[in-house]
Amino acid sequence: MSQQPSPHQHHLGASHSQSQLQSQQQQQQQQQQQQQHQQPQQQPQRSVKRPRPVKSCTECRKRKLRCDRLCPCSQCQKSSRPCKYAPDQDSANLSEGSDAEAAEPGRPAKRNYSHSTLPGLGSTYSDAGAARPTKAGDSTSLPLLEELSIRMERLEKQVLVRSPSRAELGGGRIVAAPPETIRGLTVKRGALRTRYFGQNDPRVLLNLFDDAKAYVAHNFQREPFTSFEALHKHLRGELTKSLTPITVFVDSMMPIHKRMTDILPKRAVCDRLLAAYLDTSETQFRILHTPTFVEQYNQYWQGNPQAEHFLPQMLSVLAVASRFDTKSRGLVHQERVEGVHIPTASALIRIWLDSLKGKQLVELATLQVEVLLLLAKRMIIPRAQDSWNHLGFVVRMAMSMGLHRDPSEFEPRMTVFHGEIRRRLWFTVLDMDLYMSIAANMPCLTRDGDYSCRPPRNLNDVDLYPEMTELPPSRPLDQATDSQIQVYTVMTLPTRMRVAHMINRIDTIRDYQEVLDVGGKLDRFLEDINYIFPRHAALSDAQKSRLWRNRVILDMHVRRPLLALYRPFAMAAPEAPTQISRAYLRSCMVILKYLDEVDPNLPHFQDVAEMYVQMLRRDIVQASLSVCYFIRPAVRPSADTVMLDQHGIRSSPAPVDDFPGYIPDDLMLWTPARLIGTVQKTIDLLVGLIRGSDVKDVLCIAVVLESVRKADVRSEEITNNLFGLLDACLRATNVTADKLRSLYLGSANGAYSHGRMPYVQQGYSMGGLSDPTTELGGWIMWDGWD
Repeated sequence: MSQQPSPHQHHLGASHSQSQLQSQQQQQQQQQQQQQHQQPQQQPQRSVKRPRPVKSCTECRKRKLRCDRLCPCSQCQKSSRPCKYAPDQDSANLSEGSDAEAAEPGRPAKRNYSHSTLPGLGSTYSDAGAARPTKAGDSTSLPLLEELSIRMERLEKQVLVRSPSRAELGGGRIVAAPPETIRGLTVKRGALRTRYFGQNDPRVLLNLFDDAKAYVAHNFQREPFTSFEALHKHLRGELTKSLTPITVFVDSMMPIHKRMTDILPKRAVCDRLLAAYLDTSETQFRILHTPTFVEQYNQYWQGNPQAEHFLPQMLSVLAVASRFDTKSRGLVHQERVEGVHIPTASALIRIWLDSLKGKQLVELATLQVEVLLLLAKRMIIPRAQDSWNHLGFVVRMAMSMGLHRDPSEFEPRMTVFHGEIRRRLWFTVLDMDLYMSIAANMPCLTRDGDYSCRPPRNLNDVDLYPEMTELPPSRPLDQATDSQIQVYTVMTLPTRMRVAHMINRIDTIRDYQEVLDVGGKLDRFLEDINYIFPRHAALSDAQKSRLWRNRVILDMHVRRPLLALYRPFAMAAPEAPTQISRAYLRSCMVILKYLDEVDPNLPHFQDVAEMYVQMLRRDIVQASLSVCYFIRPAVRPSADTVMLDQHGIRSSPAPVDDFPGYIPDDLMLWTPARLIGTVQKTIDLLVGLIRGSDVKDVLCIAVVLESVRKADVRSEEITNNLFGLLDACLRATNVTADKLRSLYLGSANGAYSHGRMPYVQQGYSMGGLSDPTTELGGWIMWDGWD
């Protein structure tokens, strides 16, 4: 058995261990004091980069343009902007990475912490007696493990919080608006028939307005809704008839090329339509090589035989132009006098495409016909989802032909001429895919990185010819060419494609930083449009109209993704950053004020207005309802005033905020009266050009506007104003009250009556209404109109 230690030995062992502990503590204190004295002298020296002076002006540096270093330089003279140079001693006149470079605004300065100066994290420790990090000058130190744990915890916070404002930008929760305000689904026949609607559809936007939904639910079976329903069904029936192909050509047993020739107008009409197509459509969407097609066109009218694909190409071109350059907009069966009947031409082209087999399916000309047919049908198809479905086939067809790979990979088997034509066509397909995906609120089929094809060059078509062996260098972006608009849209394409991906994963976004970063890039692209297409007072009216159209085309290519990106956060998301709400409202106002820059006294103003409504109808409806959303807090008292300030309605916009019109009105405040007047003017424009299924959209905007224009709106006031809207729609469509009455008597809803409403409950305010059917959005009851 082992012997037990004596009490004396216990005492000696404890004294010895205590003395060792004290000596170790003294050594640690001495080492720490030496380190503190040596620390200021041992700071690592920062690697100094040599500052390099920059001689370009500030605007050319900002926009990455070549500067001739004159004062003013040629770039600033061309764009009519002030030309400034940074002083020689200014930090802005040094290259990036120099010691004199100023810190970026809004980014916190870096702080270097030594081991002994880590900030205290008292919230981490609940015990009052727990050890804390040492401050400067303290003589005591933390145990090593505790110090490492504190440093690790602080490092994790720095990784999770990349900027001081990240906690204010959403934290770790979903920051988008509620799902019922950004998407919808109609379910019928026991879920056997469903249809999806995205955030820009009026059915979804109506969910943001409880008062309007309640009014519709209480008055849907009464006047004037019943009269609007009768008018809608009448216009819808007329549109259906005009969209029906002429059976004598479609069902004929004659050869398909003979039937195509039979629906062609005379050459003088074809010449006018071809010029209109090249001027309006062959801009942002480059499909054809103009000199080659024009030569084939002239040879055809001279009686020389052409390739099998030429006649379908020419018929597609004439059909696209007929939508804008004829009085009947290509929808009258006797269209041969002034144009082409688009539904008949589309049906014949589709028959020809379906008859192709084998190698014909992978020819470049076949893909060109498919894209042209998609352009023609997109202008008459009421639902964007139908064009989106067709476009999916076109994208896959282009990829199966190898257009997503750069033509240089296949040289010398592929000439440089055909390689450049393929690049133009590929990016046209990509841009159409993105455009239709956003319009249909659906994912696009391609993303940045799924293709290696390089962008096309900024060249005129005459610079390209089949016998060429080398491409000429690309011209500057601010130099006008046949491909200038497409080259700019291709430059913005990666950012816009990123938006399409983001809005389809909106439920996974946990903070606003990514949204703000992408939105900031789109804002900078919008600013560049004014420098690419500057305003010249010396141009003729026709040249100004063309320049205005090009600016609107480019602006909408960038502004449409910006609206889709900001929409789920600017509306019904109360904690969204102010810049998102302001930018969204500004973009909506820009869309509604496009026509303000065009002189209404011009003889072609009506044609321009119809083209504006035809191409941007969905965007106009979305912008109008969105502006109504910002009107509501502007007219409501007390509590909503804070929301008004957050949305920035009462703040004065900068001169560029109301692009494209530089008028004195730009310096006015965005008052409620100004917002209401803008929406009312838009309603009047839509009523003057009403057709087809537009009645539902116009009625939806009118009901919403009437429900938000006053703080306390009564039902009878809305009803009386809707009667005035009904009279305006009847005048615009040349439908008399007697004809509408006969149409209404043919339905199963009851008798037509006009004047004061015998069935409307009088005397209640909008705020007190509630009805279970409004949970479906109110619009669900209008589905029966179709």
